[in-house]
Amino acid sequence: MKRLSWGLIVAVVLGTAIALLAGCGVPQSEYEALQAEYNALNADYESLQADYYAVSSELAEMQLLYPPKDFPSLTALNDWLLENDVSQKPVTTYGEDWYGRALEVQEDALKDGYVVSADYDYNSEEGTYTVWCVTIVNGRVFYWDPETDEVLEDTTMGTVK
Repeated sequence: MKRLSWGLIVAVVLGTAIALLAGCGVPQSEYEALQAEYNALNADYESLQADYYAVSSELAEMQLLYPPKDFPSLTALNDWLLENDVSQKPVTTYGEDWYGRALEVQEDALKDGYVVSADYDYNSEEGTYTVWCVTIVNGRVFYWDPETDEVLEDTTMGTVK
């Protein structure tokens, strides 16, 4: 009986060894093709992972800016205007150019995550325009000429927000 068990163990070990030596029945060319495909998929995965991290980082940056918000303080508004170069450009002659400057300020503010409106008034009796930018700070309305950046509070209105 002992001999039979040892014989069985030897037969199983030899059979396993022969099966391993013979391979799993997949031709070498197929194995190599699958290995190449695996490597290509790994490279694609790593590239996609890098793209994911880049887009994820970009999204995090965008979430800091959007949705746009009001300026947190009058100091923050004035500091932002000091950094913005629109008021440093030559003074305009025509109303549409002046309004274009207000739109530049509006666009720059939006890129930095702030809400600024561009507004104008036309005096038909005098044929003149008045252009200004408007924003909200702590619920109060503030406005300024985009060419001078001198911020004023609209004291005729109460808290709007």
